[in-house]
Amino acid sequence: MNEFVTYLNSLNNANSSNENALAEAQVTNKFYKKVHIDRNLGVYLVEELRKKPTCVILTGHAGDGKTSLVYQILKTFNIFNEQEGLKKYEQKYSSELGRELFYIKDMSELKEADQIELLKQALLGKKQNISSIVVSNTGPLIATFKQLINNNLVDEITEDQVEMELLKLMDENKGLEVRIGDYEILLVNMARIDNVVLVPKLLDRITSEDLWDTCQLCAKADACPIYTNYISVRENKHNISRFITSYYRWLFESDRRLTIRQILAQLSYSMTGNQTCDSVMDNYGVEFKFRYHFSNLFFGYRGLHIYDEARQIRAIKELYELELDSKETTYDYDYFVKNDFSHLTKATQKITSDVWANKLQKYKLKPADYMKTEEPYLLRKAIRRMNILFGQYDEDMLNNLLDELFSPIFSKYLTYRERKWTIKESRNIKSTLYKALHYILVGTHPEQEKDKIYLTLQRQGTGMQNVQLLLGELNDNDMTVIQKYQESAFDNDENHYEIFIGFSSRKEYRIPLMLMDYFDRIAKGAVSTKINPSLSHGIDKMRSHLFSNYKYRDDEEMIRLLVHTLKGPKLIKLQIDESEIFVD
Repeated sequence: MNEFVTYLNSLNNANSSNENALAEAQVTNKFYKKVHIDRNLGVYLVEELRKKPTCVILTGHAGDGKTSLVYQILKTFNIFNEQEGLKKYEQKYSSELGRELFYIKDMSELKEADQIELLKQALLGKKQNISSIVVSNTGPLIATFKQLINNNLVDEITEDQVEMELLKLMDENKGLEVRIGDYEILLVNMARIDNVVLVPKLLDRITSEDLWDTCQLCAKADACPIYTNYISVRENKHNISRFITSYYRWLFESDRRLTIRQILAQLSYSMTGNQTCDSVMDNYGVEFKFRYHFSNLFFGYRGLHIYDEARQIRAIKELYELELDSKETTYDYDYFVKNDFSHLTKATQKITSDVWANKLQKYKLKPADYMKTEEPYLLRKAIRRMNILFGQYDEDMLNNLLDELFSPIFSKYLTYRERKWTIKESRNIKSTLYKALHYILVGTHPEQEKDKIYLTLQRQGTGMQNVQLLLGELNDNDMTVIQKYQESAFDNDENHYEIFIGFSSRKEYRIPLMLMDYFDRIAKGAVSTKINPSLSHGIDKMRSHLFSNYKYRDDEEMIRLLVHTLKGPKLIKLQIDESEIFVD
């Protein structure tokens, strides 16, 4: 029996056996060290605590790794007792620091009166040469801080100012020590930390060979779907890691960020399906391996059918709603027409071809009856799931797959996020944004690349207008695209490039993935496409800025009209002088 399988089953909420889903329970488990990753943020905070007495406040969502970070810091200073685990709060002397270190594991676990007193103790510790670490969700932290300020009658700052200051610190998340009222704090908002960068490391830890040694000696190894998943993932780990990381990046960029706990829940469930070593029978065949295959479990399926309990795992629920396995890919013809599965990895190819052959027998016996059922459709979806995770891809092939599944611009966006783009790539992005802005502001695509972008008065919801009042214009050299390198204060792994659109008016707007996707679709001729309301608000702000800074500023009163003709747009100037109208 492999005890690590039991540990994996306890990391998700797809069943009731999740005693290790909370970090405070995990830290005392012997497998925690095997899976735990020391974060660079922890190294940063350790260095800050070494410099001088500091009050570190960790806030964020449940499952963001706040408690694990406390464990990492205490372990670094050799003041963590693994047998006792983390207490609700405790003060210990660190010989390395040469001072006491006080920590509060989680403010939400304390009574309101205790929250106020213990937060005050942590904040005042600096004056007594004591360092502190406070873990709190955002709501309790703000409420307690305001109450503390109110109780102490600090004249320099009001409760509303406290709230605004804390929210500003959480939003900026620079990791710098600042003063609020009479107190100095170093606040880190874990909800702003990019967890996607940890995914390859987590997958490496879960598939570490020493954790699966027991399975190699098991008499049921050949029949075991759990061990089959381990072998399958090891066989194609690079591509699996790339796809999973890309999927989590897509969620992150669309404001659906996952916590570490939610990521671990999906990965652990995908390995085991919450099966145990005792539940596996040595006579299980290929059908059972297929039912609990990593590719099916990762998407929330058991074989052909969705497993409702798996959708309690948020990452699986989000993936299910994307319906990636319903999208046609380049390899559909090979699989479904030629019945050629050679593109899949060796272990997965055997399972897939056997299941396909078994299902094909039903079709040969009663083709008309079989095609009336839902099974052929569900089978094709299952094969696509196999292909997505266990296809043998080179870099270009994998990029093409990501573009087919998510967005035609997705792989390029990921590339531009990781490295400096070339001059040609920069020109292509500018061309895309220029075409999209032309359509948004004018209502038509430009006749040629260097057309001006006219700023027209449009009536919303009436479709294309042949005659539009012209208020200003934007030239090609008024617009540029910029790639900026963004450095994290805590973790070099989070360093990345971001794309901005800049104007000669010295105003810049960030172009996140979802806005880039929207612009790309518009530039390619999409008449209508959905956009997140927050992004549409950003576009409206950009439009307002352009109308304010690039409108005509003639001394003479001139009316300009943009007339759309079959030969292209035509500019007409009207000047009214008393009872006469002059047309240019």
